[in-house]
Amino acid sequence: MTQPCRGSNAHHPQHCAGWTLTELLISLALMSVLAALALPAYQQQQRQARRGDGQAALLQLQMDQARWRSAHDNYTDTLGALGWTSDRSAQGHYQISITEATADSYTIEAAALGAQAADRDCNPLRLSWQGSATAVFSAGPEMGSDPARCWRR
Repeated sequence: MTQPCRGSNAHHPQHCAGWTLTELLISLALMSVLAALALPAYQQQQRQARRGDGQAALLQLQMDQARWRSAHDNYTDTLGALGWTSDRSAQGHYQISITEATADSYTIEAAALGAQAADRDCNPLRLSWQGSATAVFSAGPEMGSDPARCWRR
């Protein structure tokens, strides 16, 4: 783009170069298409990054359950007994719950909240502890599997 006309008058017309309305509209349309293509990929990256919030909460809860079990005959089924004052993950993207607790096993879940709920394949994140040393990481509708590889590291 060249500089706009200056000092142009009727006696000495100058050729002025600039953006036409058509060029401006084409540029705007191209930027809109690029934004429409980039936005879903960006949102998916955000959802994947926020999964770490739920995973960290479940891993912390796993350590808290191990500490509880070392002093008691069974695992607890309440977050309050483990010292948790809230049922939310640290960043608030997940609601944490203990869905099952026995003397030998427990299952804990992180259900996505807000914008993270759009992460359907990985909602909820689940961690099950079975026996003396078997951890099962799962996600989505499948109770014992992780088909979308939500727990990959």
